[in-house]
Amino acid sequence: MHPALEFSHVTRHWRAGILGSAAGSIALDDCSLAVAPGEIVIVTGGAGAGKSTLLLLASGRTPASAGTIRWNGSASPDEARPQLIGARPWEYNFLTVRQALAFHADQLALADASLPAPARFVPLMATVGLRGLSRVRLGQLGALDRLRVVVAQALLASPRLLCCEEPFAFCGPDERLAATSLMRSIAGRGTAVIIATREAAALGALGLGDRTLRLERGRIAAGASATRSVLELAVPSPDDAMTRLSKRLPSLARRGRRLRVPLTGQTPEAILALCRDAGVRVRGSRVAEEALPGAAASP
Repeated sequence: MHPALEFSHVTRHWRAGILGSAAGSIALDDCSLAVAPGEIVIVTGGAGAGKSTLLLLASGRTPASAGTIRWNGSASPDEARPQLIGARPWEYNFLTVRQALAFHADQLALADASLPAPARFVPLMATVGLRGLSRVRLGQLGALDRLRVVVAQALLASPRLLCCEEPFAFCGPDERLAATSLMRSIAGRGTAVIIATREAAALGALGLGDRTLRLERGRIAAGASATRSVLELAVPSPDDAMTRLSKRLPSLARRGRRLRVPLTGQTPEAILALCRDAGVRVRGSRVAEEALPGAAASP
């Protein structure tokens, strides 16, 4: 059986001016990997590590500058019909769930006229957990159901590879459990799943990934230090914030005038909401990576 996706010494170079860059850059550098059918691979790394570029290449949205990519043994992505998704659909909030699926089917039909007829949307909605929501507008859905819509749109193409960029970004802890189950059910049908995220530790705590790859400056790191994602908070009074939050966030730590909270089973949105409830004003926040306590540094 061929891998669902195979990179062989793949490099992708972005020329100057692309994505607002002032100079050319190498987003992926000599990357080789293979993803088996039904496997869930988590790809992590900091900002600019190459995660988004890897997904663009894996989904066939952009070609490699060097090296070869094969989908199910073919040099054409048409063999695997890879789909690239985010956390929620395009902001067509006025569309109902049924209309959003029909619209997406029309877009896919530009390349393939043999997609499911609208009458088959109802079974698909049941498959992803949208039963009974066909007439609900996208703007009325919560984060989990919006993700379900995105997944349903992707499944219209019967993909053998699903490429996901921060798919759980807007989901709370309970929603993430349901989203994890959804991804597992997709993989259980033989579809390979790649999830690019900065929150590998949080997803790993949910038991989602079969393995994790870390990108560093466009390369797949070998023997990199174990890291975790943390939410870094800038607050007016760190001492007062520590007092208000320490019982609610036992893992809260202070570094200088900033606070750090590990993103293990929690989302940044949930932590910020907790800060608001505790009366802590947050001036700014960002997701960062730090070495796990006790982890040995790479040579």
